[in-house]
Amino acid sequence: MTKSVCLFNHKGGVSKTTTTFNLGWVLANHGHKVLIVDLDPQCNLTGLVLGYSTVENGKMEGFYSSRENLTMKPVVEAAIKGSEPDIFIKSENGKLFPTENPGLFLLPGHLNTSDLDSQISVSLKIASGVPATKNVPGALPEILHKISKKEDIDYVIYDLSPNVGGLNEVIVMSSDYFIIPTSPDYFCLQAIGSLEKNIRKWHRDIIRFIEDNDFSKANFPIHNNPKFLGAIQQRYRPRKEKPAKSFQKWIDIIRESINENLVPSLAKIDCVVDGERMNTALENTDLEPYDLAHIPDFNSLIAISQQLSKPVFSLTDAEIAEVGRVFGHAEKTMQISRDNFKTVFADLCARVLILTS
Repeated sequence: MTKSVCLFNHKGGVSKTTTTFNLGWVLANHGHKVLIVDLDPQCNLTGLVLGYSTVENGKMEGFYSSRENLTMKPVVEAAIKGSEPDIFIKSENGKLFPTENPGLFLLPGHLNTSDLDSQISVSLKIASGVPATKNVPGALPEILHKISKKEDIDYVIYDLSPNVGGLNEVIVMSSDYFIIPTSPDYFCLQAIGSLEKNIRKWHRDIIRFIEDNDFSKANFPIHNNPKFLGAIQQRYRPRKEKPAKSFQKWIDIIRESINENLVPSLAKIDCVVDGERMNTALENTDLEPYDLAHIPDFNSLIAISQQLSKPVFSLTDAEIAEVGRVFGHAEKTMQISRDNFKTVFADLCARVLILTS
């Protein structure tokens, strides 16, 4: 059975896209078939996988017009028109895009997801009075579920845009799990408080929507019960393999806000993973609930990673030397950093597997 995970924080600049790609890659390394879905109209995940040069050189028009490639463009069009989700079970709709990792696939994003976002937002408010719109909110989750089932996907990971619009609402609330990527600053602290209010509101909205439109709660594509797996504390500068003091301060404050405010609030609506399971996942680590991982800045490795469309932890020694154009001490430093990231993401993957088992 497919398990769905959202990477979501409506504050931008917290590395949602990079983390989606990296987590998907390492899950695939562990033998799982993984689909990463780009639901951000900016299509950064798509650019990361296909190569930013492809986007810049104007090659994307041919990519999206090819019937060989399944993208979000026809998915969104079908959701807006109310087409039957089963049309995506047919082979003529194109194939998922393969990445450099044989177990990892991409459903490329498209600008038109912003159109669906606005349609869903309106429908959630007016559907009881305008019945013709009532199938719009559940259409995208159902289509994505059909695609994942057809392709025998083990994990589908959604990369969402940084907003609290209708599309993010239905995807988060239809997912099995969600993770909050964070950065160590005041604005991310503010975002945690806002997330708590919005997820509680979304939960109420979906209950009301199901009741007002006489849907069967058991069969509705938006299950309204995503489990919070934890936060990934990242984008900090390390000192002696630990966050520098100024960053550690914000990491501690954000963790405190998550544990004292977000988790208890989500527990009231059964939208947080069990505390005992979290303790099991963090056993023999120096992490505290609900931290899933501490991931420092990638620094110069990220440029090589983006150029090769590979995570930093999968770069070879030769790629670091040739693409990074480094040698000697700088080369060795980058190799050590690469190996440290390999350990960090392997440990993150192990925790996600424990929490979603």
